[in-house]
Formats: sequence, structure tokens, C-alpha cells
Amino acid sequence: MNLLTVSEWVTLIYGKLERWWTHLIRMVPNIVVALVVLILFIFLARLTKKLAFRVLHRLSGKDAISSFIATVMNMLVIILGIFIALNILKLEAAVTSLLAGASIIGLAVGFAFQDLTANFISGAYIAFRKPFEVGDLIETNAFLGNVEKINLRSTTIRTFEGLHVLLPNKEIFQKPIINYSRSSERKIELTFNIPQKANLQEIKDKLLRKVSSIEYLHDNKPAEFYYTAPDGANLKGVLSVWIHNHQPPGYLQTRHEVLMLATDVLKESGIIS
Repeated sequence: MNLLTVSEWVTLIYGKLERWWTHLIRMVPNIVVALVVLILFIFLARLTKKLAFRVLHRLSGKDAISSFIATVMNMLVIILGIFIALNILKLEAAVTSLLAGASIIGLAVGFAFQDLTANFISGAYIAFRKPFEVGDLIETNAFLGNVEKINLRSTTIRTFEGLHVLLPNKEIFQKPIINYSRSSERKIELTFNIPQKANLQEIKDKLLRKVSSIEYLHDNKPAEFYYTAPDGANLKGVLSVWIHNHQPPGYLQTRHEVLMLATDVLKESGIIS
């Protein structure tokens, strides 16, 4: 094997550097254009972030969600600018490698944080569609209480027992939600067992007359009482009244008063002792 002499090494290295320098000089216009494009995209990313935050905050009213999505959009615009700049520099191979690497990383992150991603998407849905808001009385996942916080990952509900329940947004998104605060009116139903041998019509009339004395019941929906089904020697009777949901004294207090008045009628009639 013939070894290169020192002069040959010098000539080889010099020739290589000369070709690189020549290529660099030829690429100066591309480098300038790539830098200009990159700077423009950086400014565009900042503008996009500001506009996106304003629009999203107006729609959702949530700082955390609006800021997060605006930051993601900012990063996407910058990444797009980097890819375009690399294409201008004729570095298509680098762009392909970056895309392949980003795809692999994206899949790995997606699998690793699939629950977190699902909670975030559900949180964004809750923020924009607003099936409930802070202060609403809701029932979901067997929990009943008032909404105290709506975050990206979870929603905090305070139950009537004073307990704070943190529910992942994914669980709320996938399960039925009852929002008691959205209804302007609400129905109260109570079921009683009335002996068939009793004077059924008289008991019905007394119950309706008694509960109708409550002043704050719904004006256009009078109290109703129906016998629904036999139960051995008894008949099942359903007493129902309507209230204005957002006016005092509220559902629980009204239910309590209706129950007390109905119980008095049943005692007077000898149905219960």
C-alpha cells in the first residue's frame, strides 16, 4: 500500500477546502434568503400566538387552555419556517431525517402520554363547548356537586358533604353529565303507598290542595297527583310539583316542605301514624 506524502495530503485537504469554500460562496444568496424566511416566520409565529390567545380566550375564557394552544401554534409556525429554510438551503436530506425523527418521537410521546393527551383534548372540548361552567351544579361519574375549577387535565367538584373531587376530564367527556343549573325550571316528584281501601279521591284532593298552598311553586304548572300502579294491598301514588330552578328557596328546601305537608295529610287521613 502506497502512503500519501505530506505534500499530497496538503494538496488533498486544500482542494477539499477550496471546493467547500466555492460551494459556500455559491450558497450565500440561499443562506440570506433562508435567514430572511426564518426571521419572518419567527415574527409570524409571535403574531399567531398573540392572535390565537385572544381568539381562544374570547371563546373559552380559560387562560391556561388558551395559552397552551397558542404556544403550540407558535411552535408549529416556527417548525414550518425551519423546514422551508432547510429546503432553500437544499438540505432535503436533513428535512427528511427531521420529519422521520419527529414522526417516531411523536408516536412514542403519544403512546407514553395517551391518557394525558385524552384529558387535554377533553378539557379543550369542555372549555369551548361549555357543557358546564364554574359554579354549576352537576352530576357525573356518581358525584354530585358544584364545579369549582376547570383545568386542562381535570375538573374539581365540591360535593354537598364539602369534599373536593378531582375528576379527569376524559372521564367526564366519556360519561353522561346532568347539569342542574342549565334548567330554568325543575320538577319534584314524591312517591307514596296509599291503601286501596282508603278514600283515594279524597286523599288526592287533600294532597293537591295542601301543596298548592306553597306560594313559590311554578305559576303555570300546577301540582299533580296520579295513582300509577298496584303494590299488593296499596296503590303507588306520585305527587309532582314544579319550581323555578334559579329562585329561592331552591330544590332541596321545596322538596322538604312538600314532603312535610304531604306527610301531614297522610297522618290526618289515618294512612300513617
